[in-house]
Amino acid sequence: MAAVIERTTHSGTARGRLRGFFDGAREIDDAAAAVRGALPPWLRGRLLLNGPALWTLPRGALEHWFDGYAMAHRLHIGESGVRYRSRFARSEVYRASVAAGRPVSGEFGTANPASLWRRLKGAATTDNPAVVLSRHGQRWVAVSETPYLTYFDPDTLATEERLDLHPRLRIHVMSAHGYTLDDGSYLNVGVEYGPKCTYKVFRLPPGSREPVVLGEFTVPKSGYLHGFGLAPGHAIVWDLAMRVQPLAMRFGGGSYKDNHRWQPETGSALVAVPLAGGEPRRWSIPPLMAFHATQAWAEGDDLVLELAGYGDATVFDDLTLERRRAGAPVRARPRLLRYRLRKDSDRADPEDLGCEMELQQVHPSATGKRSARVCWGIAGSPAGEFTDHIVRLDLDRGPSVVWRREGATHLEPLFVPRPGGEADDDGVLLVPTLADSDAGTVVAVVDAASMVQLAEIEAPQVVPFGFHAAFAA
Repeated sequence: MAAVIERTTHSGTARGRLRGFFDGAREIDDAAAAVRGALPPWLRGRLLLNGPALWTLPRGALEHWFDGYAMAHRLHIGESGVRYRSRFARSEVYRASVAAGRPVSGEFGTANPASLWRRLKGAATTDNPAVVLSRHGQRWVAVSETPYLTYFDPDTLATEERLDLHPRLRIHVMSAHGYTLDDGSYLNVGVEYGPKCTYKVFRLPPGSREPVVLGEFTVPKSGYLHGFGLAPGHAIVWDLAMRVQPLAMRFGGGSYKDNHRWQPETGSALVAVPLAGGEPRRWSIPPLMAFHATQAWAEGDDLVLELAGYGDATVFDDLTLERRRAGAPVRARPRLLRYRLRKDSDRADPEDLGCEMELQQVHPSATGKRSARVCWGIAGSPAGEFTDHIVRLDLDRGPSVVWRREGATHLEPLFVPRPGGEADDDGVLLVPTLADSDAGTVVAVVDAASMVQLAEIEAPQVVPFGFHAAFAA
């Protein structure tokens, strides 16, 4: 394989850490990554990064950070050092857009270029898998907010196949954040648009292409869907006040985000869907916008959900490429919130945990089973600087600790537990960062308990800013 597979553009206006919002990442088959400091001897495996990497084509460009065509990156940490590899996902929309020299479908923040006649016939939905990396059985998948699973090889990063869940479930969108259950099943929730909208919680057994619906509920207009919570025996779905406009979604030319409206008068709700059958339960909550759950658990007959919440939908426009490439302040401020879903009530009011945080992480063994004691995430500066530092929060006692790489943008702090460790913070954080003077992205290795940096790994190029990571043994 040649070192550079596809030609990408790189704007001459990219400077300093803002380079992470521009094109320019190359497909590299194999290259050494420099290591400074001492990696923990138990840290062996593959750090997988996913995110947008190509926004600009010769005859058109994408407009939102979320929209760029997906590239996967692999840092293989072994006995003899660290090796880097990168590759674009060969989605249908990527291949068609590169061939046409322009975007051929609408994306999260880019309008649909299809003609009215083509939209009336049913314009294609993007299959760009630029958000989450997850497992289905023993296989790895890349996922976005549309109902496709893109299978890929975690070592070569080659795209293997795409599974379209729409005809099997009649869903039009799907949470980017599914869960891998203990038996390898993939659990997620999607929405079918229509005169009313139906949320469907489903399980895809390992090795199967046929999902099983576990529960569903219907609302007049569904809310924006990016994630949900997993508690023992329940999926907790948030129905947000950022409401879809189904007719505009089907027939209009607007982007995905522009086919939603912030409608606080409709309120929001949390809905617990039993995974073993039974009627969903609904709790009304104040108007909410959210992307990510921190965790969920059971306390007797009650359920508890923690998430990062916003008071409105300003965050969508904060993350347009125009604002991010200009280094504009981030106005939206995510707060860590806790909701207690009590058996004897149909309303839940948020408890503010006193911390601004996004892209939260807890020990993976706690997910869907118990409450974790600590979490980690990214936060901006008081002046609105983008992802300025990493926060460690003690969820029992409240104090937080900050780790910062001076002058750098910080991405999701992936928690990797130490094999055999028992404490919720026994492990390391792998934090992709980019400072103004860096030649390539620097992944900091930070002790998750003390928040002291142990080492850093420098990739041989700038990895465009992405969203989520995974660790494969």
